[in-house]
Amino acid sequence: MRTSSVLFRSAAGIRRRPPVAVAVAGVLLAASAAGCGSSSGGASAAGTSAGATAAPTTSSAAPGTAAPSVTPAPSVTPAPSGGRAPSATPAGSTRCTVGDLKLRLGRGDPGAGQVYYPLTFTNVSAHPCTLDGYPGVSLLRGDGSVIGRPAGREGGRAAVVRLAPGRSVEADLHTLNQGVREGGCWRAPAFVKVYPPGSTEAVTLAVAAPVVCGGTFGTGPVH
Repeated sequence: MRTSSVLFRSAAGIRRRPPVAVAVAGVLLAASAAGCGSSSGGASAAGTSAGATAAPTTSSAAPGTAAPSVTPAPSVTPAPSGGRAPSATPAGSTRCTVGDLKLRLGRGDPGAGQVYYPLTFTNVSAHPCTLDGYPGVSLLRGDGSVIGRPAGREGGRAAVVRLAPGRSVEADLHTLNQGVREGGCWRAPAFVKVYPPGSTEAVTLAVAAPVVCGGTFGTGPVH
């Protein structure tokens, strides 16, 4: 009887084990399915990431439109330092040449020891012309040699003067009366040589004055 009971229990035990094994197998299958699903999902996400295309960038410039060019600012050339700025010439006028002018030296005008001689420039051409600044003036002996030194520039302010045909302007030659200042007087000239303002050509006039005294000999600008 004991042997039968043992066999019966063993058989009963054998019959009870399969449901447990089935349950365990079910659990393993579910876990395997979950793992496969996770791997598949990861692969799918990875594939999507690997195959993704970057969004195209957009440009603010219109297609086919070139970028506007920038024009550089014009360079400015500074005026030379320390020099006298050139005077403007009136429209329609040119600088007077020796061919445009007739020169004449007037009589001396003494006053308070000073003597002034008007040097007159007359436009004898058929067109207007201009003069600007100081004439160059030298006194000459009969042989053409220079007496003393050329006239220095004195007083006044140089300005452009316009001469219509037949019109005249003057520049004043200046010296002193005899005895006003030590130094004596130069000898009387035979000629006066005059360069009009801005000219490299001269006009020579036969004169007997001025007689320069006290070492003073100057000219003002044309006016």
